[in-house]
Amino acid sequence: MNAGTRIQSFIGMIAVATTLTGCGGGGGSSGGAVAASTPPKPTFTFAAATVVIGQADMASRQPDQGGTVAANTLDKPYGNPDYRDGILYLPDSNNNRSLGFGTLPAVNNGTATFALGQADLTSSIAGVSEALFDSPQSPSASDGKLFVADYFNNRVVVYDPTPTAGADASVVLGQVDLNSNVEACSQTGMAYPESLFAVAGKLIVADSENNRVLIWNDTSSLANGAAADLVLGQPDFSNCSANNDAGAAPDPASARTLNYPAGIWSDGNKLVVLDSYNNRALIWNSFPTSNYQPANVVLGQENFANVAANDSDQDGASDGSPTAHTLSTPYNGVDSDGSRLFIADGDNNRVLVWNQFPTTNFAAADEVIGQSDFVHGAPNDDDQDGLPDDGLPGTPSARTLSDPNGVRIIDSSSVIVGDRQNSRFLIFKKQ
Repeated sequence: MNAGTRIQSFIGMIAVATTLTGCGGGGGSSGGAVAASTPPKPTFTFAAATVVIGQADMASRQPDQGGTVAANTLDKPYGNPDYRDGILYLPDSNNNRSLGFGTLPAVNNGTATFALGQADLTSSIAGVSEALFDSPQSPSASDGKLFVADYFNNRVVVYDPTPTAGADASVVLGQVDLNSNVEACSQTGMAYPESLFAVAGKLIVADSENNRVLIWNDTSSLANGAAADLVLGQPDFSNCSANNDAGAAPDPASARTLNYPAGIWSDGNKLVVLDSYNNRALIWNSFPTSNYQPANVVLGQENFANVAANDSDQDGASDGSPTAHTLSTPYNGVDSDGSRLFIADGDNNRVLVWNQFPTTNFAAADEVIGQSDFVHGAPNDDDQDGLPDDGLPGTPSARTLSDPNGVRIIDSSSVIVGDRQNSRFLIFKKQ
């Protein structure tokens, strides 16, 4: 964790003055009208979560609630959740399962209705088969299918149709069959995929250890081991080194390179990739159509060559404290509704919100979840003194985060955030 420079700040109350306006007329009565006060605009900034999933209350953080795996527990989940057709899919990575909730939980400590990757809701066996996972992440449903990144098995598994109860995977990508887990750098292989996103018949996978993004343009009839159609971050399917800019030495970052990509979002037109170890997010303004295609916009840095975390003055070195412009290991969590953009800024223990989709490099975020302002970054720091409350690892609250790495927009005023080190998901509403 970046401890950062400790900067203490506060948010002041803004008083809205009312204006008395006198009016009168000949022979009539005179009086005054009080102008209506403008209510404060709802914001996500330091909002308190309304619901916690995986814990009994907002102050608890133990994996599996300090006991054994159950329908209401989580153990350090990695990756984006998904909420489609009334079903909430949550990755429960250390328990080697993906949980399904038949309805969006409205109260704390909700229970899942089914699990994928386990025979029941009380098992957590790791394995490799059509029925087992080894650290699943980022379930994503689209076009009647559910896709899950199976991290340690170096694969993506496909459920067809989208499951509404326990089911076995039907197809695997990255392996020749559902019983294999070989690591490979090829057009059909993968190495520790962290995240994926399915949309408009396409599948986009962050093939993280291979420092690339793989794209399948048509998921309608996938077969085991199907070859990817496009690769980003590399000139071809046989190269997999970090920041591989056509063999330049030493390899610099550029608009077409990646260093451990670990988060994906797309609407089928725009594409966002969290380039985690380069401490940036890359945006393609139109969906890529060729290998090695460069990104158009970068967030977290002012240009495509800079890579330092929390580098507000862009001198190539970290400045310690975050700002509204900077990122520090953005990880897994990214979502958009086409207008707003949410990014989980993991090492800064916050989620950044852009209220208009960014179109320029180094654009500043508008709102922040998990901190009271843009210069705080400690985990579980409800009193905002720059330190975890009650000492490391900190006591969580309804407003704090510790290594967030999943986010999904629910509607115009609410979002669900994966709070990994606190072994929970939180639902936030604008307040």
